[in-house]
Amino acid sequence: MKRTIFIILLLATIFSCTKTLDFDEANNETQLVLNSIIWPDSVFSASISKSTSILMDKQVGQITGGTLDLYENGTLLTQITSPTGQFYASGIKPKAGKSYRIVVNSNGKQIEAETTIPDQTEVLSIDTSSVKDEYGYKRINYKVKIKDPVGDDYYRIVVMNETLSKMTFIDSEKKKTTAYYLQKMQYSILSDDPVFNSVYNNMGEDIIDMGPENDYNIFPDDYFKGKEYSVQFQISPYGYGYYSPYSPGFGYDPNSPNNTIFERNTIHIQKLSKDLYNYLKYLKLHNHYRDNPFSEPVPVYSNIKNGTGIFAGFNDNAVSHFEKVYIPFSMDTIKIEEQYGGYNYGGGY
Repeated sequence: MKRTIFIILLLATIFSCTKTLDFDEANNETQLVLNSIIWPDSVFSASISKSTSILMDKQVGQITGGTLDLYENGTLLTQITSPTGQFYASGIKPKAGKSYRIVVNSNGKQIEAETTIPDQTEVLSIDTSSVKDEYGYKRINYKVKIKDPVGDDYYRIVVMNETLSKMTFIDSEKKKTTAYYLQKMQYSILSDDPVFNSVYNNMGEDIIDMGPENDYNIFPDDYFKGKEYSVQFQISPYGYGYYSPYSPGFGYDPNSPNNTIFERNTIHIQKLSKDLYNYLKYLKLHNHYRDNPFSEPVPVYSNIKNGTGIFAGFNDNAVSHFEKVYIPFSMDTIKIEEQYGGYNYGGGY
């Protein structure tokens, strides 16, 4: 009854009020959009495009060319010219603790942005245990202990599974062909740890929406500044990949034409720049509320001066906690026919 009364009052309030907003279509239509996520294991890359009006049916940005200047701690590293808007600095990999600035000139406009690559997260230990949920499926509990340095820091947890499979095909003439495929899958994380829930102040379901789920698994160090902290979460191996070390019966079968020959689970403990943390945080808020007629629109965070988009960095500490070779093999002699699935560490969501 209380819920019904609340909804009626809310609808009455909404439909009794109108507000006129000024919209500068000309300026918003010609925004330059710069996107670049950088980290130490990657070669520097960036893309530049031009936005379209929200009044147009086509919302995909238009390709635009130009020049890009890349600076490291204030020193010019390189200048790149691209007619397609795709910039690559061959041989230049970002370094931890360094600040990077990019200046782009395109279509008579200049935009710029700056970010810093954080140091790697210090991982002290990783403990695991297995439990069964209410449906009898196994779940893996993780307790990842990290050491937080002095200052403001931002984190993300990603758990990945890599599976290398051998598949044998038989054609109409009974000729056998063997091929190898690498599959990468990202596990979904479940957690009641307060560090995850603090991002959107999720306090449980109620009449009023308390915010979206923390699907990007990001969190600040507000709860443990300068201290050691054990982040606790859980994954379910079922439903995120056909082969699993926790599923009896999967693995190498000499009588089967299709076999897993190698499998590995890896935990990525990432330290994010503040820009990347804010980008992921508000991107989720934007997607959560954009189709909700009862909520104010949430803009996606941007740190691009005189334009829009994101230029941000992170550092990744990858720790393998499970690895199994089902049959002997050498990656030097195996040709991967196809790699599918996976995860884009550069933030392409």
